[in-house]
Amino acid sequence: MSSLKRKADVVIVGGGASGLAAAITLGMESSLDVLVIEKLSEPARKIRATGNGRCNISNTAAPGYLKIAGFFTRIGLVTRAYDNGLVYPYSESAADVADILISRTKQLGARIACGEEVVSIKQIKGPGRDSDLSASRRDGNKAAAENSTAVTRFEIMSKYKDADGEHTAATEAAYVILACGGKAGPMFGTTGDGYRLARTLGHSVVTPVPVLTGIECREWSKDHIPCALTLAGTRTRGRIALYRYIRDDEAAAREELFKEEGEIQFTKYGLSGICVFNMTRHMRFDPAGGGSLSDFLITADLYPDGDIEEAIRERRAHAFPGESAGKVLTGVLKENVADHVMKSLSASGMDVQNKALKDITDEEIKAIGRKIYSMEFSPMGLKGWKDAQATSGGIRLSEIDEETSESKIAGGLYITGELADRDYQCGGFNLSNAWLTGITAAESIIYSCR
Repeated sequence: MSSLKRKADVVIVGGGASGLAAAITLGMESSLDVLVIEKLSEPARKIRATGNGRCNISNTAAPGYLKIAGFFTRIGLVTRAYDNGLVYPYSESAADVADILISRTKQLGARIACGEEVVSIKQIKGPGRDSDLSASRRDGNKAAAENSTAVTRFEIMSKYKDADGEHTAATEAAYVILACGGKAGPMFGTTGDGYRLARTLGHSVVTPVPVLTGIECREWSKDHIPCALTLAGTRTRGRIALYRYIRDDEAAAREELFKEEGEIQFTKYGLSGICVFNMTRHMRFDPAGGGSLSDFLITADLYPDGDIEEAIRERRAHAFPGESAGKVLTGVLKENVADHVMKSLSASGMDVQNKALKDITDEEIKAIGRKIYSMEFSPMGLKGWKDAQATSGGIRLSEIDEETSESKIAGGLYITGELADRDYQCGGFNLSNAWLTGITAAESIIYSCR
């Protein structure tokens, strides 16, 4: 095993969205020596898979969108914004986004070390040089060195393999940007390494959980009556809502936490779709305090656009001879969804499926309406890290300067992107956070060196 020693002004741990945005900004605005360390065999692998290969890179409603748009204009990526705020590369190719980021990073002089995993980072004190980026130049930074001849620097230890075996590398740097992501999509290298590295530098971590993912529900169990497996593969427009039970000695009330209209996807395990993904961001609980997913209830309004009870009464008034009440929802809901509504009604003790439509009562019509407006689902689990699009949790925001992404605990350390305890809804907001925090971290480093 051999050991490599090297130096850089800035080491960026992670060659994803925020890491490459930081490297490019440093290259465009300074002459700093930048090293990007990426543990996979190539950078930007997660970007290539974003948005089913189309890469929804931002949203016009995202914080800092104009800065993000300006960044992409400068590096030569043409984008298009749709009426709903979604922003894509004009080619709608995620591969194009990854390729241009990698090309610009290299063209601007940054080194990229791929297939190299950072195993530790520690701060060291040492003598300064004229070329050193003295921490004492950072205006008002409490972590600044006592004077320009004794500066705080970082030693980054990493390991890599090649044809000659396994090797280690010790890199000394004035600044470190932790841009290694959260835990969502571990096949793209985001396995939570940054949490361990940040902890060793004094940071604490809010427990990470997968979000923007599907929800497994009890109604899909084979012994549930009716079993919702018959809904698998169906998509329908509707309004999804999330409630948390408020329990006391006598009753269980519930508070509404979330509501959103959109496409609801019924899968082989439960619920999916963008509105469902967004809902998972609100399904946090404390297991240590006795909390669980059973504290939550999900409802789906399957007819959010009108008065279904009035429509059924109208159908009853004009019922055809022999027309069954069980088919009254035909033409309103998809067949298997309508059938599930009727079976759910029967399971609750009101069997109207086999009645003639002309004979159903107003009370039965109201019961059908209640089921359609508030079909209930009981969450049992969230799909795991492999399926999740984002991570909720991470480095505590109280320990980070949110304007610059610099650590308040270890001066010269920056924490960007999904590694910090920030998560956003679908629609380009999480990638926007990655670009923006990478850019602003780089700008802060450049400013501190002036």
